[in-house]
Amino acid sequence: MRVLQKTAALPSSLYKPALLRAGWFLLGALVSRGAVFGTYAPFGVAFAAAAPYEGALYAALGSSFGYIMLLRGESFRCVASVVTVFALRWLFSDLPRISCSRLFAPLCASLPLLCTGSVITLATGRGRAAFAMCVLEALLAGVGAYFLRETAELASGRTSAKTFDQQEVACIVMTGCIFLLAANSLAVGGISLGRILAVTAVLFCAYYGSVAGGCIGGTATGVVFGLSGPEYGFLPLCCAFGGLMAGVFSYAGKIGAAAAFVVCSAVVSLKDGVTAQTAALFYETVAASLIFLFVPKSVGNSISLFVTPHTSSERDEALRRSVIMRLDLASRAIGGINDVVGNVAQRLGEYYENELDGVFERTVRECCSRCGMRAFCEREGEEAHRERLSGLAPLLKSTGSVEESDVKRVLGKRCCRASELAETLSDNYDSYKAYLAAKARAAQVRGIVAGQFAGLVEILAGIRDEFERCETCDSAAAERITAALKVSGFLAYDCSVRTDSLGRMTVELELADENRRLLKRDDICREISRLCGRRLSPPQSVSAGNRLRVTFSERPRLDVQVGSAQHCCGGGKLCGDSLNYFTDGCGRFVAVISDGMGTGGRAAVDGSMAVSIISRLVKAGLGFDASLGAANAALMVKSDDESLATADILSVDLFSGSTEIMKAGAPVTFLRRSGKVIRIEPSSLPAGILPDIRLTHDEVTLADGDLVVMVSDGAVAMSDEWIGAMMRDFEGSDVQELVNDIIDEAMIGSKFGRDDDITVLGVRVMEA
Repeated sequence: MRVLQKTAALPSSLYKPALLRAGWFLLGALVSRGAVFGTYAPFGVAFAAAAPYEGALYAALGSSFGYIMLLRGESFRCVASVVTVFALRWLFSDLPRISCSRLFAPLCASLPLLCTGSVITLATGRGRAAFAMCVLEALLAGVGAYFLRETAELASGRTSAKTFDQQEVACIVMTGCIFLLAANSLAVGGISLGRILAVTAVLFCAYYGSVAGGCIGGTATGVVFGLSGPEYGFLPLCCAFGGLMAGVFSYAGKIGAAAAFVVCSAVVSLKDGVTAQTAALFYETVAASLIFLFVPKSVGNSISLFVTPHTSSERDEALRRSVIMRLDLASRAIGGINDVVGNVAQRLGEYYENELDGVFERTVRECCSRCGMRAFCEREGEEAHRERLSGLAPLLKSTGSVEESDVKRVLGKRCCRASELAETLSDNYDSYKAYLAAKARAAQVRGIVAGQFAGLVEILAGIRDEFERCETCDSAAAERITAALKVSGFLAYDCSVRTDSLGRMTVELELADENRRLLKRDDICREISRLCGRRLSPPQSVSAGNRLRVTFSERPRLDVQVGSAQHCCGGGKLCGDSLNYFTDGCGRFVAVISDGMGTGGRAAVDGSMAVSIISRLVKAGLGFDASLGAANAALMVKSDDESLATADILSVDLFSGSTEIMKAGAPVTFLRRSGKVIRIEPSSLPAGILPDIRLTHDEVTLADGDLVVMVSDGAVAMSDEWIGAMMRDFEGSDVQELVNDIIDEAMIGSKFGRDDDITVLGVRVMEA
């Protein structure tokens, strides 16, 4: 049986070329049937001139076959033109500078038709009108060859349809119109397949392109079919008016757009009464509406790429570059201010380095100026007197004060104001210590401010990099979304539709905060997806004041399954560990764990504050290092007591699987990839200690089935080898089962050691 199956299967090197040749032949036979003004059919010649050279022979054979079947006895001139086109292409095939020129295909198509038509017109004496029609036919052949050739090159290239510009989309649309005109002749009982497909195309244009798309699609298809013959003279008006009204009612969904087109086209076509043509058009619009309604969403979104092309005008690009330069300049300027502040603080510290000597000078000045024995002391010299008194410095530093006996010990019994001198010296030293504390606090605040400057530099640099990655901004889609949201009751202050260099779309909205409850409606995401022509994920929102920033990202190819569990130390109500996980609105899954110093309420406050700040800023579009810097500054200034919190961050790009594991004082993270368990444990400091704190970054790439486990230090207090063993042996379908097993095992281990808060977060990557 296996031998028979092997011999029956054809290798792809045989059947693929055969299918391509058959395809060129069938397309040539189809496109040659597209006639304008009743009897002129220039597009078969155009197709023979525009097809790729490897399919030129089969395209020519198919076009000749189509002409013979369509024109019967009058097909000789068109077939001769096709043969001439193929001969010209073969003749110039060894001259790539000529055969690859954009003008070669239009000239190959138009010149044979013009020559043969002119000869026949002059020989039969048909007059100027017939000659003008020959010239028009030749021009249509040249134009058709241009559009067909450009479309063939786009189809054979590796460029994604998401990146086509307006000119390329226009070529594809005009090629589609040529094939629709050819399909117009495929009719059964007066019902034309071409007109059904044309009405379906208009409905897609109206649904995804709103009013503008409906008008353009309806006008283009109407004009094309109006050229086919006089019996359907009402068709251009039906398509144009029906497309306009379908676009107006596109907010009502597919049913609303289809119903609007059917009603409007029926009203326009009935102005001359009920005829066979108007009845056929009604049936065709109903059939097209049914096709439009039942086309799957995935197919519709792919078609919408051509209906709603992404625009990138020179003005938008200039504005983008200007914003990038301004952000870069601001980032550099603030970085320079930070350096200046640091240098000034260093110089001032060196200037006031020996301020303890001032305590003794001030004490001598305050006490000895009123002493009657001052003249006796001045004989020895005030400098020597002060030096003997400074011998009390070690005692002051150790005890914080001096007694009368201490003063007499260094000055001798001759000092009559030893008691007052000891008291004044102690008071001045207390003031000096208060000054040192204030100075240290000022240095700490200065360090925090310097850290904030550095964080601001990172924020601006991150925004600059994001604008740098942005390739196009679709202002037309943004306008459509704003109009649709207004109809749905949203107050939209701003809307941005961006596409990065990898073709990923992101929609950002700034709404009034009272619209938060309206975002829960499922139809909002579907409507915005339709207007953009992409499948978008559910929105992520973050509030700032009375504004709500909402982000929709293109639905990625990967998804995650998440499981989490916690144990409170001693069975308490408050856990010192805090965790959060979310998608950031740009196609990334982010998980954050923070362990506050100690246990109980204080640790819970520190951990929760760190997680909240990092999560909020990452959702708002800031980088991870900048977000950690803000959390670090908040921990340092929230109270006089020391506050520490670790940060363990996981970021998974759900489009590519690229993953970052970032840590600040956090314990080990476990990764199971291709059946092997990897430990990731870089050394780092937690937040709240130093003004300038940085994350450590490790990058890996995850695929379907890979597993990540993040833990707090309570889970690995005794050892961590057992976690890797549990991950290797885990074969379940729910990652929550693994997380629960790890928590249970860690709690058993804590009974033999010091109990602590325990947090475990498991993330499994899988295909969406």
